[in-house]
Amino acid sequence: MSSHAEQVTPRTDVSDGLSGVMEPWHQEALLKAGALQNAIFNSANFSIIATDAKGVIQIFNVGAERMLGYAAADVVNNITPADISDPQEVIARAEALSLELDTPITPGFEALVFKASRGIEDIYELTYIRKDGSRFAAVVSVTALRDDQNEIIGYLLVGTDNTARKEIEAEQQLLGQRLRDHQFYTRSLFESNIDALMITDPSGVITDVNKQMEALTGCTRDELIGAPFKSHFTDPKRAEAGIKLVLLKKKVTNYELTARDRGGKETVVSYNAATLYDRDRRLQGVFAAARDITEHKQVQAEILNLALYDSLTRLPNRRLLNDRMGQTMAASQRSGRYSALMFIDLDNFKSLNDTRGHDVGDLLLIEAADRLKHCVREIDTVARFGGDEFVVMLSELSVENSESTAQAGVIAEKIRAALDRPFVLQGRQKGTAENTVEHQCTASIGVALFSKRDASRDDILKWADKAMYQAKEAGRNLIRFYEPTA
Repeated sequence: MSSHAEQVTPRTDVSDGLSGVMEPWHQEALLKAGALQNAIFNSANFSIIATDAKGVIQIFNVGAERMLGYAAADVVNNITPADISDPQEVIARAEALSLELDTPITPGFEALVFKASRGIEDIYELTYIRKDGSRFAAVVSVTALRDDQNEIIGYLLVGTDNTARKEIEAEQQLLGQRLRDHQFYTRSLFESNIDALMITDPSGVITDVNKQMEALTGCTRDELIGAPFKSHFTDPKRAEAGIKLVLLKKKVTNYELTARDRGGKETVVSYNAATLYDRDRRLQGVFAAARDITEHKQVQAEILNLALYDSLTRLPNRRLLNDRMGQTMAASQRSGRYSALMFIDLDNFKSLNDTRGHDVGDLLLIEAADRLKHCVREIDTVARFGGDEFVVMLSELSVENSESTAQAGVIAEKIRAALDRPFVLQGRQKGTAENTVEHQCTASIGVALFSKRDASRDDILKWADKAMYQAKEAGRNLIRFYEPTA
């Protein structure tokens, strides 16, 4: 048999009965079939190997020569396709088919054609070994060749070089693995972040969260995804405005919100957020990171409290009083209404400290502060000036001096009477059991009115202080108003 497929020659011994129209048609068909056969067998894109029934190669086409590096003369009548196949793959194929078909199959050529010999369509991947020892992946289609009695007389193995596809698959697998690694790395960073992270779509609907966000809201990831971002905060309108601000400015920092979890616990958080885009720069939504600043806010409040409030009585101290005076003076300038400042000094306080100790004295100051707060309006200020001195500031009195004096006098008398009541204190001296201490402590009160006068805060304090000393000199437990002419 020729090493290459020979062109099929059209038959000419056609019976005399097939003359006329039939004979030219039949000859044309045979010619076309022969041309097609030649085209296939001479194709350099397919390796076509035909064997006899025992597997010995009989035909080895141009494509097979190109792919495998053998000349047809090297292999025809010399070897089987199994001899140019990866032996480990042939063994593995034999084992797999034996299990699949429940029949023992010998590793070798039988493993390559067993299915085809049973009439089963068989296309599989196989590694061919070239003459120089190099290897390439091929896809092989096997067909059994049969004679007129349906007996197998050989096999046809048509192969295509699968190297390019394998390389593409390998590259895709590598890219896929890199993508999975990148996604895993990104997710790990996302989950391990100490901040509560969240991604929303442009409308503010949550699309992803991390564990910290679950902890912040008390909801699971599945519960959060698809829910509006704003629904997990005490001020939904501010939360929604935050998303809109990010979309407008592309980035927002230190945006404060108060989150409320499903149990009602509130947490103050500071959000840093930015717009999120895909690789084509199309807006995808907002990426936001929330940090719990509750403790920080508490510390800030404590620091502010220490800076502005008296630690014993919790009343405003001199610094806050100074600020409130500025506000009140500005308000009086605008409205034309009078305001009043009262300077209050406790009488007989020193004797209590000397006989009962500072702890008992502190109890009296606390009680005095409480009584003062109950004597004034919400808009007024009660401050501890220092020691046993207090200041009360009344705002928004009348536009008339006389009426304002009367209004301030009513409140001053209310204060004097409140502080004139005996103080009953639960005190203790060192080394003794707790006991009840009753102390009579009055107050001397000086009052200064102010409105559009060209006076400073210090001037007003001096006026009230001067009036207070006038009350003390007049016998204590009295009220005196500052008179500019006095």
